[in-house]
Amino acid sequence: MRLSPVFWYARQTGLPIKHGEMSKTFALAGDLHHSDFNKWWRDTGCNVFVEAKRPASVQSLLLDDLRQHEFFENGLLLEIPLTIRKETIIAQVKRILNQHHSGRGLDLAATTTAKLRLHTKRYRLRTLEAEYWVLLYRLLYGDIATWRIGDRLQVSPSLKVRGAEREAFNKGGNPFDKLHSLTGRYLYKARHTMVHVQQGRFPDASKVEPVVAPFGKKLDADFVAATKIRDKEPSDWQNWLHAEYHSSLVARIARSNRIDSAIRLPGSKLKQRLPAFISGKSDELN
Repeated sequence: MRLSPVFWYARQTGLPIKHGEMSKTFALAGDLHHSDFNKWWRDTGCNVFVEAKRPASVQSLLLDDLRQHEFFENGLLLEIPLTIRKETIIAQVKRILNQHHSGRGLDLAATTTAKLRLHTKRYRLRTLEAEYWVLLYRLLYGDIATWRIGDRLQVSPSLKVRGAEREAFNKGGNPFDKLHSLTGRYLYKARHTMVHVQQGRFPDASKVEPVVAPFGKKLDADFVAATKIRDKEPSDWQNWLHAEYHSSLVARIARSNRIDSAIRLPGSKLKQRLPAFISGKSDELN
């Protein structure tokens, strides 16, 4: 949400977002001025992602209270005799459940009552994290080669490309192409995820077109000018991104390459080489 140029522009200008779902999500997102996730979660996240109702649970019903009991809209009533073995009961209950329950196919996200809901519960946190860092890298360094982003972030440590000549590899087993493809997929998914999260769907990496003129047609030129990715003269949004996130990206790259301790040493040559390495002007680090 903080990486969203639309949400940034709304915060900077105070202008209302014209797109309905995007405006609603922006309001629910609360204070996005600060990068402290834990504070944001305590103040906002835990309230908008929490279930409005407690999840349903299996209950034991008393026959005398059935008239007052509030039954689930989508439930199953069973009579379980307590005069047979527990193993038999469990086997029979499973057999009946298989007839009425969709099992792994059940879409839990569709039953949520939260204001902001998870689009799906089937995701890998490490994949989302990799997508985030690849997207942030691309936003800060718009002209760096995609494979270099993957190399600097070590998205696949087994693909060794640093210091190698691209022409030395066959087309089928070229690690440069594999790293470019893998990193490109992360970037592709991250871009779609950001478009979706602006409209309250997360995590969702399915293909989607960005919202056109989110502040209306009259103000769109100003919005585009303020948030456009430019090489020579960075936009206001790019300057904000650099001020907010560049140091965290540098720290992430240092950890990924296991040099975070070395660059803290006085007069470290690694620290001197790091800026050119991160920007892609040099592939030399050690």
